[in-house]
Amino acid sequence: MDSLSPEFTSNGDRNYKQRLECLICNYRVDLNDKSAFSTFFCNVRAFRDEKFPIWRCPTCQTIHCLDVVDIDPYYAKYPFAEAKLTLPFRLGYQNLRQKMTKYGLSKTHSFLDYGCGNGLVVQYLQENGYINAYGYDPYAPKETFGDATVLQKAPFDYILLQDIIEHVEDPYALLSKLDSLLAPGGYLLLGTPNAANIDINRPELSNYYNAVHVPYHIHIYTREVVESLGKQQGWEVVKFFDRGYDDTRWFGLNTRTWNEYQRLSDGTFDVIFEPINILQALKSYRFLFYAFFGYWLSLRTDMTIMFRKKIHIKLSQ
Repeated sequence: MDSLSPEFTSNGDRNYKQRLECLICNYRVDLNDKSAFSTFFCNVRAFRDEKFPIWRCPTCQTIHCLDVVDIDPYYAKYPFAEAKLTLPFRLGYQNLRQKMTKYGLSKTHSFLDYGCGNGLVVQYLQENGYINAYGYDPYAPKETFGDATVLQKAPFDYILLQDIIEHVEDPYALLSKLDSLLAPGGYLLLGTPNAANIDINRPELSNYYNAVHVPYHIHIYTREVVESLGKQQGWEVVKFFDRGYDDTRWFGLNTRTWNEYQRLSDGTFDVIFEPINILQALKSYRFLFYAFFGYWLSLRTDMTIMFRKKIHIKLSQ
């Protein structure tokens, strides 16, 4: 049965699609069971007044955004597109780089940031001497990172898939594509929210609505599901990290601090990409508490997994 099944709105005058079937285990949610759904608001300022229902598969724990929307208008006003390579981003990307250099990444290896947005990771690596660092994003302008011809440089020794798999309708197709781009013996670092640590019954808390991030996040998976998806490509799990790259030990640079800062502001995702109101932040005891201790109090709503593509040796007859 197709997981994108047509349904009618409550007034019956518009036909649209909803995700009623789990694409991982084929569990089908009952639309009449209101207890199966939670409603989250969009945490992007331009769409702050819009709300979307989500549901969690009781079998595999995958979280699904119920309504299928035309996503292009939402990405057209996505705040990350205006982000600059500021010190907080540099420290977060340093965290990413260290994870990859631990598994052999050198300045001459070929590297692809798939779904790179406006290319901040690529810019950071190139500034640090990584001469073969490239980026591709299907939503970026063709004259920047939307030019798919860069994929012809495959195979890549390292691929970064940061905050991408939860944005796509079909994770199987995405990972199959990446498998074709990844060199045998190459590494893929995948960062994504962890559905197991997201409380969908607390939609008012930025600790959770940032991870749910409707309607951008279509499917949110558990560690077990993501590792299974990778193994289906023939990849081996090398290392699991129970937090995201932006959850660091640096003062103020952890997810609890950013979530608290959002609460002090207008509650939207946008404030992360705007100049920080230092006076407002320093007046908050909660902000200062999390700035010091937030790393150790992380709710671990994000995770990072390092995969390695196996080398298949053909035996001569």
